[in-house]
Amino acid sequence: MKGPLDIHQFLLAHDVHHEIVRLPRSAATAATLAEALGLPPRRCVAVHPFHAITATGDVLVLVLAPSDAVLGDDTVRASQLAKLLRGRLGAGVTFEPARPGLVNSHTDYLAGHLAPLLLPPDVIVVALQSLVDLAASVVYTPTGDAGTALGLRALDLLVLTRAMVLPDHAGTRARRRPVKIDLAAPESLADAATPIDYRAKAARTTNRGLAARTPVAS
Repeated sequence: MKGPLDIHQFLLAHDVHHEIVRLPRSAATAATLAEALGLPPRRCVAVHPFHAITATGDVLVLVLAPSDAVLGDDTVRASQLAKLLRGRLGAGVTFEPARPGLVNSHTDYLAGHLAPLLLPPDVIVVALQSLVDLAASVVYTPTGDAGTALGLRALDLLVLTRAMVLPDHAGTRARRRPVKIDLAAPESLADAATPIDYRAKAARTTNRGLAARTPVAS
C-alpha cells in the first residue's frame, strides 16, 4: 500500500513545495484531520470516492472538496458528475458511492485513508469550485496513513491531479465556461494552471526535506 514516503518522493521529484505533518493523534476522516491540526475545516481536503458504472466497465471517480463542503443529495451529485464527465465516460454512465474494495483495488491506498496523489491514470479526479477558490492557500490531505497529513498549495494539488471542476451545489454561480486543469507537458506547474484565472499567485519554493511538525493554526 502507498503512504506518505511515496507521496513525499513524488512531490520532491516534481519540485513541489510541501510538508508531511506528523499528527498529535490519528485522524480517521477529513473532519478529524482538521481537528488534529487545529485548522479550519475548509483547509482540509476530503476525498469522496464514487463508482462510475459505464458501458465498458467500472471507473473510480474521486471528488475533492474542503471538508466543510456539503456535497448534497447523492442523486443530484450523480447527475452533475454524469453531465461533467459525459464526454469521457459516455451518456449512459451511473454513479454510486464506491465500496472500499473498489477503492483499494484501483488506488493501492487503504479506503479509509485515500490520498489524492499517485493515482493510476484511469482514476478520474474532480474538484469542487470551493477547493479551486483556495488555489494559493495551503491545504491538507490524507497520505494513506492515519498518523500524518500532507500540506501543499491547492493549486499544485489541482494541477497534479488534472482535476476537472464541479460547482459546489445547484446554487453556485457558474463560470463562463467549463474549467479543466490539464498537465500537458508543462514547463512548470504554475504554467500548467494558466487556463484558470486565479486571483492570487503564491511564490514557489523547493522542499528539500520531510517536515515532521504540527503547524500553528491560522
